[in-house]
Amino acid sequence: MKKIRTYLLLFLTSTTFMIHAQKAPKIDLTLWKLTIPEGSVTTYKAPKLLDYSENVEITKFMFNDLSDRSLVFYVYPSIKSKRSFNKTDLKEQNSFGGDAGWSFKQGAKLKASIKMGEISKKNDQYPRVIFAQIGGRLKEDQVNQIGAKDKSAPSILKVFWDNGYVKLRSKRLADPSISGIDILKEDSWIDDDGYTFKNKVDFDKFNFQIEISDGKMEVSVNGEKKVYSGGDYKLWNSFDNYFTVGCNLQGDETGAFANVKFYSLDVTH
Repeated sequence: MKKIRTYLLLFLTSTTFMIHAQKAPKIDLTLWKLTIPEGSVTTYKAPKLLDYSENVEITKFMFNDLSDRSLVFYVYPSIKSKRSFNKTDLKEQNSFGGDAGWSFKQGAKLKASIKMGEISKKNDQYPRVIFAQIGGRLKEDQVNQIGAKDKSAPSILKVFWDNGYVKLRSKRLADPSISGIDILKEDSWIDDDGYTFKNKVDFDKFNFQIEISDGKMEVSVNGEKKVYSGGDYKLWNSFDNYFTVGCNLQGDETGAFANVKFYSLDVTH
């Protein structure tokens, strides 16, 4: 009788695991690093990150929704966070476990299926949420050339969900006469006028893609495209870049919160 109970328990445990695995989102986190707003540890990467569903601190901010097989990034203003805005996001890593760094000349592509989840509202307006970025990074010799404090460089692209629309913000040279090593300085680049995709995604699932090539950046939402090219994007070959995705809440008022759902996420170089 004991053997029967043991076999039954093993069968039920195995079946539950198989059902959970089938319903879990099929997103490979091997080459990503997770940042959460608070916890005894606030950054995780493989192999520890791969067991995120078993980590109580992580699952406060990133968790599986088995009802629709999505990976959910959740944010609310944290009193422990020292950031002006709170974020739960994944930052691209290389195959050696270090920070990724690719150039426009080398090229890169990010494809994802995304949906805005629950979000707070104030004065009939939702706070903006950044769900994808292309971050910039200086090389070691460039840091020394311009006397920078660290390797941080401007983000060439920030992608927002803003009251149901997907909006883009990129960079351009503050002055066309800037050249030489001055191109590497952060204050040489300023925000462009921004771009809003015409078709509203609202709270529906949408397909999103960024494709990078030499001197060109193409962003699409459900097939609608915005192409960036020209001199400024040729100059961007000077920088290393990396992708980040998740939920970066652009509001810290009391009670604000948001979550973003990812159904698929693929990066190629």
